[in-house]
Amino acid sequence: MKQSAGRSLCCLLILALGVLCSGCATVSRYRSVSLRHRAYVSGEKHATAAEWRALISEFQETIDADPTGPTADDAQYAIASSWIWSIKAGDIEAPQHAIEAFQKLVRSYPNSRYVPQAHYWLGRCYTYIGDDYQAITQYQIVESRYAGSGVSDRAQLELARVYVRQGYLTRAETLYTNLIGSSAERKIIVAATQELQPLRTQPFKIQRKPIVSTPERMVQAQTQSRPQPVPPIPIPETKKTIPRAKKTTPGTKGTIPETKETTAGEKKPLTPESLTREFGLTAKTIVIDPGHGGKDPGALGRGALKEKYIVLSISEKLREVLTRKGYTVLMTRDTNRFIPLKERTAFAIQRKADLFLSIHANGSESPKAKGIETYYMSVTSTDKAAEDIAARENADSGYSIQELEVLLKGIIQQSKIEDSKRLAKHVQQALVQATGAVDRGVKHARFVVLIGTNVPAILIETGFVSNPTEGRKLTTSAYQHKIANAIAQGIEKFLGKTEEAPLVKRANPEFAATSAEGNR
Repeated sequence: MKQSAGRSLCCLLILALGVLCSGCATVSRYRSVSLRHRAYVSGEKHATAAEWRALISEFQETIDADPTGPTADDAQYAIASSWIWSIKAGDIEAPQHAIEAFQKLVRSYPNSRYVPQAHYWLGRCYTYIGDDYQAITQYQIVESRYAGSGVSDRAQLELARVYVRQGYLTRAETLYTNLIGSSAERKIIVAATQELQPLRTQPFKIQRKPIVSTPERMVQAQTQSRPQPVPPIPIPETKKTIPRAKKTTPGTKGTIPETKETTAGEKKPLTPESLTREFGLTAKTIVIDPGHGGKDPGALGRGALKEKYIVLSISEKLREVLTRKGYTVLMTRDTNRFIPLKERTAFAIQRKADLFLSIHANGSESPKAKGIETYYMSVTSTDKAAEDIAARENADSGYSIQELEVLLKGIIQQSKIEDSKRLAKHVQQALVQATGAVDRGVKHARFVVLIGTNVPAILIETGFVSNPTEGRKLTTSAYQHKIANAIAQGIEKFLGKTEEAPLVKRANPEFAATSAEGNR
């Protein structure tokens, strides 16, 4: 037995030494590739497009050898940055490969220190190929999630430039002004000041030229500023960027009470319909909450039809529409994962949302039930059916009795009820008009996901997955687009924006490239 134990120990030692040596070899090879990358970046050695591709292949081999190793995210960022440098070397496929590499970094290494930079450079790449919608999305991610990162100011500057090109001059002016007053980088302040001047002096005559990031401009921006060397690779980067309700009619009036004379001849003050209208407020950040997800499938239809997938798809389309209109749009989930109700509302509060939209699809024991209904939060429920829906949607909310009591007391004092009711009315009207679906009305109930927010918030039941006909419609891209556009139209009416917002205009890039699927 002693001999057997000795042999086992010896085998284990040999195996451990083998793994150690393999690890040492991987690290050694990684360092060698990094040194060559440094030489290319510094200009010490000129690199052709073929040499950049060879370098990228070697970085990929180090990742394949240890995908979860300590240098894996470094290598992935090096690959992405090498594709950026390849643009100057004349590789016409480089922008698309760079987009894919940065997306892989965000997807595979979500906790990497390079994630903010990855989103920023994704924006730059999308700008280069003329996809302004995707560029705006990436810059807004940096602005909202990574405000303290080294690329935050740079992302805001690029976002302002895209807004100018798309005609959102007020939003661009706000960004430029903020940068001038808060940025610690002189170059950004100077650029913002210079670009803001024509907006203020010629607000209606400004000549906007498409801003196309040429390879030279992208590389120049990388070489001009490096706040902190990224050990062990000096990668080029810039300095600072829920079954269900019976049909009822809406119970909202939506009008401002008329002024009445008192017996003493004094006039009672007008009760404002909402603070949003009274103060002419608008919305900058909108949070979309796709219901359910992960272990919670939501309402079920025939076959494999599940609410959680439908509402996620609708939410993604709604995000695209609202982003095109110039809003900063965030989603509580953009994958099939479960998020407690408490965390959904906390997400909106932490991101300083101006509006909160919870997207759902209905279900019923009766396959004949159909139609659209929109809810807002109130301390009472429209009817027993609305109360039942709220009970289902509130399941496993994550709140204790004491916490919920505090929330309910606070909601009575919130002016958001009238705002939410008006928002629900506009969205419901737009949805019914666009889809031709049965109008189940605007209702109110005690939804936890709406209680926890402190801004206008609504919950939209976009249709019944349990209805064979409506369920099939809800799975089609065309119908989902109708729903998304209608919700956006309702929001614009709520905010008093009845004019048509500018459509995204693509720039004319110097070469053709296929737009990659947006990072999720």
